[in-house]
Amino acid sequence: MRSGADYLAGIRADGRTILLDGEPVEDVTTHPGFAGPIRVVASLYDEARGDPGLAFEADGGAHDAMWLVPHTADDLERRRRVHRHWAEGSFGLMGRTPDHVAAVLSGFAGRRDVFDRGGTRYGDNVAEFHRQARDNDWFVTYAVTPPQVDRSRPAHAQPEPFLYPGIVDERDDGVVIRGAQMIATSAVISDYLLLSYIAPLQPGDEDHAISVVMPINAEGLRLYPRRPYATIATSSFDYPLSSKFDESDSLVVLRDVFVPWEHVFVHRDIQLVNAQFVETGAHVLANYQALVRFLVKLEFASGLAIELADAHGLSAIPPVQAQLGGDVAAHCAAVEALVLAAQARPEMRGGMLIPGPSFVHAGITLQRRWVVGLMRALRELGGAGFIAMPSADSFDAPETAADVKRYYRAVAMSARDRVGLLKLMWDLVGTEFAGRQLQYEMFFSAAQHVADLNVFRAFDWETGRRHARRALDRS
Repeated sequence: MRSGADYLAGIRADGRTILLDGEPVEDVTTHPGFAGPIRVVASLYDEARGDPGLAFEADGGAHDAMWLVPHTADDLERRRRVHRHWAEGSFGLMGRTPDHVAAVLSGFAGRRDVFDRGGTRYGDNVAEFHRQARDNDWFVTYAVTPPQVDRSRPAHAQPEPFLYPGIVDERDDGVVIRGAQMIATSAVISDYLLLSYIAPLQPGDEDHAISVVMPINAEGLRLYPRRPYATIATSSFDYPLSSKFDESDSLVVLRDVFVPWEHVFVHRDIQLVNAQFVETGAHVLANYQALVRFLVKLEFASGLAIELADAHGLSAIPPVQAQLGGDVAAHCAAVEALVLAAQARPEMRGGMLIPGPSFVHAGITLQRRWVVGLMRALRELGGAGFIAMPSADSFDAPETAADVKRYYRAVAMSARDRVGLLKLMWDLVGTEFAGRQLQYEMFFSAAQHVADLNVFRAFDWETGRRHARRALDRS
């Protein structure tokens, strides 16, 4: 299993091309915009390495359980624990930690037969890359959504060729990819990129019907990250979340990137690109990771809410208890129930055991709705207290320290602790980092109607139909 030092060494000044605000980033591990989340990831690699409960044995060695292809109930329990480990390290705020795409690749490897339809060489490629990623404990992310240039047209009919990524040339030793893809969350701090499409491709899109992997430092691969929130964080006290947990999102530009055949999973096959996530169960495994992560985020939010209520002497007041119960606790308990139900009621798919799809998809579609209400509830709880919070410097400056400590205190909390709690909450609900968090939760999986369709397709309608027909037969 990988250490934090190994991870840092792997991504430090490795020749990757990252252009932030038009300027190259020489070393992501020391750049102030990326160093915070990189330290988080490195520490979590170290912690996982020291916990045998987060590992599994295979091929004579211990491996991180995020690479475990599940076949038994114990395997699913181990996967749930490893997802909690990675989520707790960021309080559920980093969605594309290494275990997310590891879940996708484990789903691919568990159903290599799907990729064999294009030729056994591609199934071999999937299995071998999963083995290499497992043995090296790589951080793999993905880019599976094309630029929003003209959504009324398929990939091959965009205003110019290869705006969407596709094969522009083939060689004896591989393919050449040109185009761009978004939104590659965590690509800046990853080792490898999985490039494909999550939305269905259309007839005529054969050049774009690909699923490939490439190292982040591949020649011709360029990352254009948005401006990191850490660069505008004045201190970790004033921006306690922005300064540490911004995993970054990038546009991936592929300027004729060469991909060797051994890194090609799908080659000019529209049906396989459309099938790879759904038929393999990879989509369910990845969304299960997302659901576990969201549960940790809800637990974090519930802790902030009750701490603030305690500080202001409100937690014993029935109307406040009702607000916290209905707007926070109920959602937290419901998501936990869905996480546990998905594990307890799994589905066997092609020899691989995956969490119950109906529970996973229900959780994903509900979290998109519930997160909006949760943010509103936290804003209401903080009220006007969010509006005029003093900076960290105010507590030390001779001219302001006495007044700040006197007037910002709470009945059960010092001024510094109360302001620190309010800043934690504001960084979750009100800053630019918070805005991105909300947008991420609402759209990380798919548009709402797509998420709802997944619930429809996974749900057991027959049980209800039998009830309805029994009732009709008796009428």
